[in-house]
Amino acid sequence: MRAKRNSIFITTICAVYILSLLVFIISLAAEYKQGAFNSQNRFNSITRDLSRISKNYAPQSKKFYDEFLASLGNISDIAGLQIKYGEELIFSYPGKMSEFEKINSSLVKIYSTTVFTENGIPLSLTSSIYLLKPVSIFYKGRIAFIVVIIATLATAAYLAFFIKNGTFPKESETDDLEQTEYPEIESYDDFSEEKEEEQNNEENTNEANAETSENIIEQEETPQEQQEEDVLAFLNSEPEKEVDNQPEHSEDKNEVSAEEEPSGLFCPSTGFGWEQYMLTRLDSELIRSASSDQDLSLFTIKIKDIDWDSECGKEISKTILEKVKFNDLVFNYKEDGASAIFQNQNTDKSLVIAGDLHTEITSVLSKYNEQHFVGIGISSRTLRLISATRLANESEEALNRADADSPIIAFRVNPERYKDFLASESFQEETSSEQKEVNTEEKQEE
Repeated sequence: MRAKRNSIFITTICAVYILSLLVFIISLAAEYKQGAFNSQNRFNSITRDLSRISKNYAPQSKKFYDEFLASLGNISDIAGLQIKYGEELIFSYPGKMSEFEKINSSLVKIYSTTVFTENGIPLSLTSSIYLLKPVSIFYKGRIAFIVVIIATLATAAYLAFFIKNGTFPKESETDDLEQTEYPEIESYDDFSEEKEEEQNNEENTNEANAETSENIIEQEETPQEQQEEDVLAFLNSEPEKEVDNQPEHSEDKNEVSAEEEPSGLFCPSTGFGWEQYMLTRLDSELIRSASSDQDLSLFTIKIKDIDWDSECGKEISKTILEKVKFNDLVFNYKEDGASAIFQNQNTDKSLVIAGDLHTEITSVLSKYNEQHFVGIGISSRTLRLISATRLANESEEALNRADADSPIIAFRVNPERYKDFLASESFQEETSSEQKEVNTEEKQEE
């Protein structure tokens, strides 16, 4: 709908520009075509007045000049005018002969005639009359300019509105994002080590970034100390799970890919991307946001036992797509949920968006008289170099803590404590590897 509205506005503005130019050109062309007839009538009128005045007043007399000037009236259509009494020049407009002789243009037509006075001395009249008056060009150009300025200001206001609300036209941007090739990330630990070196060299920057709250899951009814213990326990257990279960996960993934290979890019029931593609796209978006120094948030949404093929499910999926704005940033999550990537959104902004989305989803459920629990878990990059798997696990863990009293839970991270956690994990891995080497050497000696 928004793309259609943008197309209509752009078409209207372009039409205004083109019509303004066409009306300006056509009106000038019509006046120029009529100018040949009008200029002849104007010269004939000047000739009659000069003949009449010369019979009543002697040339070169004050009365002659006064009557002749009064008969000319508005001289905006006259480029030049000269009167000779015999061989003597008695009237000239413009005043200098050099300026009169320069009048030679396709917009001007020159007429000449001779009128005889009562004493038989000829009065030679030479007149240059505009076929297209400069004043007409000015006024018509001014009207066209005003119309173009109004259309330009309207366009600027329209663009400012979209930029301010962060909803600038999306179709071309979506295509660009789909076609962009992102570099592959070989190891998350490589990025964490580079980040640690940079942060050690920039201690002042780290102090400014340490203002974020401690590593907790944001939930009003849970005490802060208990939240910190739960989050740290979750983070400590996660690497072990990743290492221990890696063979099993690889086998499971092979089985799933062999049994359920998704057809196309999007699920026909929801319009979302397939769940198998989520981590790959999330990794790409994390790299892009890190290179642009922007934040990123991941929503994990669960609508318990929702039937996506029902009318209610289709309207809810449409609501989610409109909120995210890019259908290639929304993916299926299990059987009754969705994962959504929000670009350039920190935790606080994401909570506002999640609140609006939760309200819209519950409104759709009420409309169809259906009762389903709606929970949303949120996790943000928050200045971290983090892998897609870890961010997805944080968002899912936040969703697991959502309940009817607190349906929206955000995983809020302190970058400094997260860096310390990674450093401790790295130290433990080095210690364990050294211990293994020592044990191996002892066995070889035995």
